[in-house]
Amino acid sequence: MKILNNIDSSHFNEIKDLVRDADEFYIISPYLMESFDVFFDEIIVPSEVKRIVLISTLRDNDPDLFKKANSLYSFSVNCLTRMIAYRIHVDNKLHGKIYIASKEGSPIRGIITSANFTDRGLNHNHEWGIQIDDTTPLKQIITDISKVSSHALTHEELHNIIVKIDSFSQNGVPSAPKINLEINSFIKHKVVETKTDIRYFIKPVGFSDEPFETTRTLSSGIEVMHFSKRRPNSVRIGDMLICYGVGTTKLLGYFEVISEPYIWDEKSRWPWAVKAKNLSPKYSQSWMSFENTISSIQASFDSRFPVTYVGGKTLGALQFGADKIRLSEEFANHLLSIIDDSI
Repeated sequence: MKILNNIDSSHFNEIKDLVRDADEFYIISPYLMESFDVFFDEIIVPSEVKRIVLISTLRDNDPDLFKKANSLYSFSVNCLTRMIAYRIHVDNKLHGKIYIASKEGSPIRGIITSANFTDRGLNHNHEWGIQIDDTTPLKQIITDISKVSSHALTHEELHNIIVKIDSFSQNGVPSAPKINLEINSFIKHKVVETKTDIRYFIKPVGFSDEPFETTRTLSSGIEVMHFSKRRPNSVRIGDMLICYGVGTTKLLGYFEVISEPYIWDEKSRWPWAVKAKNLSPKYSQSWMSFENTISSIQASFDSRFPVTYVGGKTLGALQFGADKIRLSEEFANHLLSIIDDSI
């Protein structure tokens, strides 16, 4: 038995180790990450996993349904794109969080934990769990959850669920009820040194069918940045978008987000958008004269440190059409220095 936490390591990294040599992975969690892109890029693609079983909740009248629609869409698209077989089951009494790796139909190791399968649960919250390498109890867990969860959702059922949630949310997502009751002033909290609250993303501009033309430049003032069909919930006002041109893969500059995400054009391939202020206007006007490509900026970065926010060492998800990737602060600052030093 091994004790796990998000202080000395992270559940995300432990799951990387969990799936080694596995060909099947069970995700059993009430709450899910809205985008599975990084999970697939950093954990599933490098592994031998060919099948994933996802068990979660879909409770009527639950505000979590709005996030769940994004989760289910992202999960299924990633599985289909990467040719991973999958099943989705529903257990509306689920509270446990369990992750099991199997090989040739038999579980080989698993994690029982307090951590939901969310970015915060796997990386940031103070969560504890245990890793089990005993096949017998893991088989029993799979048997038990199979008894109480629903039949696997068909493609039609999954599609209808996502469409109904999306249709309802077009009128606006209702906010959860709040009360004005503050009690933390009575609590003497420990002072913990934290990093800046700014989130840094690398963002492609253009796409494979219409690459960013070499004669084109981004606005020196306010630029509208476009995202795919899922609302970019992780992008907030004050965050930084470091852009590169699809085609040349050269950096175009960096922008501060100044608006909440909004629908730009429902019929567009990239319907969601945010407004962003160019913080590197001189660079953006002459970006083609610099040889700052995705490959060169990764090659010039210290390989001992992660590139992505969740600990990945590459930007491989960009090759699968990701509309953004959240970066580690170290790598983001490396990119910002490259842009600033080029002028």
